[in-house]
Formats: sequence, structure tokens, C-alpha cells
Amino acid sequence: MKIGAQMFTIRDYTKDERGIEASLRKLKAMGYDLVQASALGPCDADRLAGWLGELGIELCSTLSPWKRLENPDELKRLIAEQKKLGCPHIGLGMKPDTFPDTHDGWTAFIGKLDGICKTVRDAGISFGYHNHEFEFQKFDGIRAIDRLVDECPDLDIVLDVFWVQAGGANPAEYIDRLKGRIHVIHFKDYRVQGRTRQFAEIGQGNLDWRDIVSRCNGNGIPYAVIEQDDDFLTGDPFESLALSREFLVGNEWWK
Repeated sequence: MKIGAQMFTIRDYTKDERGIEASLRKLKAMGYDLVQASALGPCDADRLAGWLGELGIELCSTLSPWKRLENPDELKRLIAEQKKLGCPHIGLGMKPDTFPDTHDGWTAFIGKLDGICKTVRDAGISFGYHNHEFEFQKFDGIRAIDRLVDECPDLDIVLDVFWVQAGGANPAEYIDRLKGRIHVIHFKDYRVQGRTRQFAEIGQGNLDWRDIVSRCNGNGIPYAVIEQDDDFLTGDPFESLALSREFLVGNEWWK
């Protein structure tokens, strides 16, 4: 399993092309040669492909906004950009609020998402959905995330272990349950500070990383990307990415 950085973590530094290039160079110097792109500012695809090639950084996936995915013309342009970047996977980061958190809202969303998934798959690119905690709410006794899996058979799940835990489920069990449906998994730790739930650098929280990594390897998941939304230990998201990577690669069970 390859380990990379989720660029949403450093979104404050990637608002334009200059910041994107500088951030990629900094990640490479830290030992990262794999990234997932998300929340980047405007950037020419050819220019981005050039930086990635020069630095030897693999782009395993992107997360794109719903407004691009739901518009057929924008989706065609997005697919063309992905091919320029040599990126095999497109994802959606969250269900938009235009679909309510009800049984009928999920039914409408799943129908639309399944159509997008088929279009992307027909272009030779895989398509995934990134979970948060609200997908673990039950409607008529069934978790929304389980409906996504069952009713969108071509859909990958970009499983986020923090949000699985926050949703009251077991990350390791979901890794097993989704065997063959995860190509990119999000690694972030779960810390409790007082009575507040926090994001955390890997190894600074309460998740069982030995078990999580073992399950990932056992299920053949090719990519793990480290993400931290907030609550940076030193205030610097780059330092948090460094600490998380060092914890993982420094353990004998990572090998």
C-alpha cells in the first residue's frame, strides 16, 4: 500500500498555481511521492501534470465539486483533465445539501450519483464517494452508506476512518466489509480533548492503526492518503502531515 498526502489538509496554501507548485515541492521534500488533489485553486491541467511529472509525484485521485459532476458538459471537461493528469480516479467529497438527509433525499441522490458513476466508468476512470459521519444515519433501519454500496454497484468508497469512527461504526470492520470497493482510503486519527472530538495526527489519537493497516493490506487497498481537516498539533498542517507519515513508516507493522 502506497502512502500519500491529501491536499485538502494544506488548502490554505494551494489557492493559486504558485501555491500549488510550492506545496507540491514541499511535500516531495518531506518524502511524499503520492497525493490526492482536493480544494485546489484554479490551475491549468497541463501545468499541474508537468509539476507532478518533474517531481515524480503520483496523483492517485481527485475530489471534485458536485456542480462539476452534475453538469454533463463540465463532467466531460473534468474527465478530459483527469486523462491529461494520468489520474485513474475521480471522487465526490460529500453529498450536497440540495438532497435532504431523509430516505427520499438519499434515494434521489443515489439515482443521480449512479448515473454519474456510469459515465465516468465508461470513460475508463473509476469513481468514488468520500464518507463523513452522516452517512451512518439509519433510514428505515438501513444506514445510508450501506444503501450507497448496494444501490451503486460500480461506486468505489473513499473510506475515511475518522468519520467511520465518528459515525459510531468500526473502521476495521468497514474495511473488510468493503473489500474490492476501496482504492483510496483516508487516514486521520481521532482525538478527544476534554469533551470535544478532534482531528489528530496519526498516532496522536485513539484509533488502532496496527489493525487498520493490517486490514488494508489484507484487502489489497492500493492507496492510503493522510488527511487532517483541522486541530493541527503545532498549527502547521505541513508539520502535521510529516508527523503522521513518520509515525506510520516508523512502525514495523507498516512494512
